[in-house]
Amino acid sequence: MKNLKYTLLAVFTVMFYSCDDFETDLEVDNLEQPTSKQIGIQSTADKLFQNWYNTVHAYYGPGLAMVTMADQQTASWGNAGMRDMSSEPRVAWNNNSTYGNSRVTEDYFNSLHSTLADANAIMNGIEGDGVFDDEDKYESLARFGQGASLGYLALVFDRVFASDETGSLNNGEALSYKEATQLALDKIDLAIAAADRGDFTLSTQVNGMTLSSDEWSAFLNSFAARILVNSARNQEERDALDWNRVLAYTQNGISQDIEVLSDGWTTWYAEWVYYSIFPGWLRTDLRIINLMDEDYPDYWPQGATVLPEASSDDARLALDFEYLTSQDFPPDRGTYHWSTYRHSRYDFITAQGWQAPHTEMLMTENELYMAEAYLQAGMLQEAADVINAGSRVVRGTLDPVAVDADAIEEAIFYERMIELMHTGVGLAYFEMRAQDLLQSGTPKHFPIPGAALDAAGIPVYTFGNGQGEAGVDYSDGGWR
Repeated sequence: MKNLKYTLLAVFTVMFYSCDDFETDLEVDNLEQPTSKQIGIQSTADKLFQNWYNTVHAYYGPGLAMVTMADQQTASWGNAGMRDMSSEPRVAWNNNSTYGNSRVTEDYFNSLHSTLADANAIMNGIEGDGVFDDEDKYESLARFGQGASLGYLALVFDRVFASDETGSLNNGEALSYKEATQLALDKIDLAIAAADRGDFTLSTQVNGMTLSSDEWSAFLNSFAARILVNSARNQEERDALDWNRVLAYTQNGISQDIEVLSDGWTTWYAEWVYYSIFPGWLRTDLRIINLMDEDYPDYWPQGATVLPEASSDDARLALDFEYLTSQDFPPDRGTYHWSTYRHSRYDFITAQGWQAPHTEMLMTENELYMAEAYLQAGMLQEAADVINAGSRVVRGTLDPVAVDADAIEEAIFYERMIELMHTGVGLAYFEMRAQDLLQSGTPKHFPIPGAALDAAGIPVYTFGNGQGEAGVDYSDGGWR
């Protein structure tokens, strides 16, 4: 299917048809619509990371909804599905194409499929008669584009319509999120292999960073660990993951933070983070403050209008959070949205006019996957050593964690909630769903967008508040 054609932001329509159906029913003459051979050029490959990054961090993406669904941040504003999806009691996702916040999943879905189509076309160019000045470099980028697109579709949706350079996969039928996760990892493994056999430099592909092929390979390994660990929808699935594979990825993972330079909200941007940290928008949920100060309420007390400052042995309460004495959110929308704290660690991005580096992946993230892999293997000393050499002690100035399974598990969860805040999109949500801690009724993933279902003639379905399978499609437990 080397002459696959696509239309930007409508490419998902292709995914509902087999190759034969597509060629027969949808192929039309359109001189303005590029062929795969035309798409598969270096300039397209150079933008694959950027396209993925801007997509997953977009304002009209699931980032803002997920961070409030996870009760890591809180807001009663109706933007981007925040109010609806963090309402109490929880409600099902409105998957009708006419829903005012339908773009939260539609734009994300469409754009990732567009990136996937570009990556597939580049692989066709590499395997065909495309011209690339370094095939290892561009194969690694293309395979990343495939794996990142498929992986982030699998992290967010219950099913994934998959394709690669050979065309539509699985006879055009959707893969389960588990199957799509494995396919994504296979593609990232190919990206790693291309980087490992190559000798190249990425100088513009990740804005603000110059990465050798070895450093790019390290990021790909950590990225694969992220997708694998966060794919689990509940504790049973989390425990059943291939933790030896996770450990191998992390042992070959990053030794530096991966930071993407924002360019003034022009072509490189992490929009959901900007809105999260901008004063007046989101605040840090009291559940998080209570993790740092067990005497502090984890839920806004009825009848209270102001709370005193919290205190903590964790130095990050003062370093990374700002105490506030007034509320921005209307009380009639639920005082459970109220909080006395906001996350201020990344205020420098706003102060510098969004022309500052945003941390996509901290070394701590890789270390926590490693620590959990050691924990799952019963290697408690190794797990504790990793944690105690990292952010818990270095930034938090907390006491080293004991060589005890429960203490290590608690420390991993704690660091993910506190240290990784406002880095990779969805990390708190993925962690809370795997630990069966999302509030009861919260969707554990989103359905294929209603507009895509309509286009394919598939009945609209959704998840949340009793719709779907309990414990897999929506939470039947919860931290409260």
